[in-house]
Amino acid sequence: MKVAALDLGTNTFLCLIAEVDASGVTKIYKDLSKVVRLGQDIDKTGDFHPEAINRARVCLQEFKHEIELEKVDRTLAMATSAARDAKNGSELFKIGKELNIPIEIIPGEDEARITYFGATAGFPNSNETTLVIDVGGGSTELIVGEGCNIRMGLSLNIGGVRLTDRFISTQPVIENERKQMKEYIKSQIHDVVDQLRQEDIRHVVAVAGTPTSLAALELGGFDEKKVDGFFLKKDRLAFWVQEFGNTTVEEKKNKYQLGGRADIIFAGASILLELVENLNLAGLTVTTKGVRYGVALEIFKAKDAF
Repeated sequence: MKVAALDLGTNTFLCLIAEVDASGVTKIYKDLSKVVRLGQDIDKTGDFHPEAINRARVCLQEFKHEIELEKVDRTLAMATSAARDAKNGSELFKIGKELNIPIEIIPGEDEARITYFGATAGFPNSNETTLVIDVGGGSTELIVGEGCNIRMGLSLNIGGVRLTDRFISTQPVIENERKQMKEYIKSQIHDVVDQLRQEDIRHVVAVAGTPTSLAALELGGFDEKKVDGFFLKKDRLAFWVQEFGNTTVEEKKNKYQLGGRADIIFAGASILLELVENLNLAGLTVTTKGVRYGVALEIFKAKDAF
């Protein structure tokens, strides 16, 4: 079955056009990504910003064009944190209806499963305990599983966009704001860390734009085959958090080619670092897979319901 699986995140919209069967994603036709910043100011106002809605419409129009060119069998978009939080979330669904792109909010009870299976899609089946970390724009998902069995799924309201909007007023980041954000992250992960320490975690996999951007920087450029499976050591993660905190947004754009992620990557990398340090990890394995792969699998599983 040829599907278009969309992940409408708080910072980035992604569209995977792929062939999928009972064994998983078997062929990729297109893997599209665009920074939309849907969560702009949502932590302050509770509403989607009009500019964010306009960016979402433009992006989905572009995705729709590609979907039509590929003549897919089924299309499904899933939205997460920002769409759940926005009082005017119906604006996003109106766009989907206009473009004939079905949009669903990932139910809380399903989010862990979709994220976990999407993030581990490129890894061989293993009975060893794996922790998946998905740092998004509005939230961070933590999922523990063994092979096809999910043992724990937790969602924290800390993400790159949310924390940047709440704590960061200027970049380079002033010391007081660094400290406040660090303490807030620690307070949010405290109970979760205690739970995770009770699990016999053997593998840690990080998904989404923050870890893939960090891996690309370590490798000297983005090469999907090299980024997928790259092991990011704790000391290098700490180095980049320090570097991002000491540079302007323009420097991060020009020197490190971080584009629309430049202003939020300090917060996103800080979340990863706090988790790695508090869980006493040597580092984490980066994957280019993610929710869009999980959505593709969901479409296939529900094919008879369409």
